[in-house]
Amino acid sequence: MHPTLSPEKGPSRPGRLAAVLAILAAAMILGAPQAMAQKGGYTLGALVPLTGPLAAKGRTAQAALKLAETDIRDYLAASGAGDSFTMVIEDTGSTPDKALAAIRRLADKGIRLAVGPASDDETAAVEDLAAQKGMVLVSYGSSAQYLAKKDDLLFRLTPSNTYQAEALTALVKQEGHTVMIPIWRGDTVGDELVVHAKARFKQLGGEAAAGARYNPDRTDYAVILDELAREAENIRAANPKAKPAIVFVGGREVVPVFQEAAKHPILAGLPWYGSDSTALHDDIAKDPDSAAFALRTRFTAPRYGEGGANVYTQIERRIAKETDQFPDPQSAAAYDAAWLGFLAAQSAGTMDAATLKRFIPLMAERTYGVTGWLALNEYGDRREDWDFDFWALGKEGDTFFWEKIARYQLEPGLPKELYIGSPSK
Repeated sequence: MHPTLSPEKGPSRPGRLAAVLAILAAAMILGAPQAMAQKGGYTLGALVPLTGPLAAKGRTAQAALKLAETDIRDYLAASGAGDSFTMVIEDTGSTPDKALAAIRRLADKGIRLAVGPASDDETAAVEDLAAQKGMVLVSYGSSAQYLAKKDDLLFRLTPSNTYQAEALTALVKQEGHTVMIPIWRGDTVGDELVVHAKARFKQLGGEAAAGARYNPDRTDYAVILDELAREAENIRAANPKAKPAIVFVGGREVVPVFQEAAKHPILAGLPWYGSDSTALHDDIAKDPDSAAFALRTRFTAPRYGEGGANVYTQIERRIAKETDQFPDPQSAAAYDAAWLGFLAAQSAGTMDAATLKRFIPLMAERTYGVTGWLALNEYGDRREDWDFDFWALGKEGDTFFWEKIARYQLEPGLPKELYIGSPSK
């Protein structure tokens, strides 16, 4: 069994912890959902997927936002300002169309600053309408590079997909693999992540194979896995010394993909890696065939790293207590986003979009939230990327569990480091 890593066992970060505590002492935590400045109070809005495929993530994000609401109210009460604070949360249904309807509802209520949406597709769908309505967006989950634009009203606290590609390929290369063979869902997220991963792996001296791309609405993966198996066989035939690895970029379809891949000895004999959509994926552990395949191939997937500071752990525990569910890091980012929006609105003294557009980057530059430094780049996206934790499925007796086996760690201003907590594949 490979040892499980935890923030406490990893490299310490006294500088980060001190910064977080200093920010908390100064009430400089982070802004929030839609915010509408009113005489004597603030009303903020949020776009959260409470139904549909992303509902599980939406549930923890909603809990994080409600905690932010409580904490901001406590802060206002302690300050003696007498101002009120209200969060208005709308369900995006996990789809672009429903997200568009949700932002219309917020706009009709006069809200001019909204936290969210949670996904790239939802963000792309609502961005233009938000601009037309003079509404600022602070997304806690969107990370696609194609949405990075200068001089718009969208700000994002989740690092770009380019960082995930960098972390993923660093581990693949570190574990001795010379050829990366991708299989991915052909949507904007999958296409973008694979393009960046291929380019990065080549920069590291590896070879990126063509791989297999499938349509998002596909349900039968036999042909796709046949194609992938042939490519793997051809790579081995051309160079017996090659050390290929499979990189899967997809989501809920991971179970049928694993079930089909298990029928091909060459695919079952290669190491598999995933993306953040399949890290800690419960469906893998619940399906015996998929779990067996994940164990055999030691399937490893990255996820934004858990913060090493105590305040992150505290927020994580508070969210888990409210939902009985282990939250993902984007939920912590939603908490930060709520504070960032509120503090920007409070400092600006207005909910005018043009004014908020100036104040949000200024406030983010000076704010260290539960997820770290919130500084933004020229595109309004997070300037410093987070750490990434790598998770693999383990088994003890009849019990499956996810264990943390590595971390790709960033310290602002220092070179990134990959910490391996287990033997190579």
